[in-house]
Amino acid sequence: MNDMRGRSPSPGPLARRGGSFSVSRSRSPGYRGRRSHSSGYRRKHSRSRSPINDRRQRSRSVSPWSNRKRHLGTRDEPPTNRCLGVFGLNLSTGDRELRDVFEKMGPVEKIEIVYDRRTGDSRGFGFITFESLSDAEDAKEKLHGTELNGRSIRVDYSI
Repeated sequence: MNDMRGRSPSPGPLARRGGSFSVSRSRSPGYRGRRSHSSGYRRKHSRSRSPINDRRQRSRSVSPWSNRKRHLGTRDEPPTNRCLGVFGLNLSTGDRELRDVFEKMGPVEKIEIVYDRRTGDSRGFGFITFESLSDAEDAKEKLHGTELNGRSIRVDYSI
């Protein structure tokens, strides 16, 4: 007699083809072949929730940093300073190329291109600090909207 007890069920057609579902090997009675997503799916809420009319208002904790103002001034009119933000950079633009362009305006103290922590790729913007305020003002005025490595750059005071 062909008895299936004690044997795990054979994987379904999706599992055999390398699909995106995994099949549980549960042997419990009443098992109906639940499948779970294996591609980073996360449920937004826990499954055990009270009925809607029975729920009480829950207070949510608020991070002390959520309302913190992270900078002075506004993004539209940042205050004049020696540090310029350069935006819209080609992802292949490096420190040396930025230095060559911006040192024509005056001595540069520091250049920082921002990179993605996980991939190491450029995020397309950086910061340049000049030694004098007048050189920073000249650079902002003359280099805003110019082309660098095929991309039009935006130059603003850093906030």
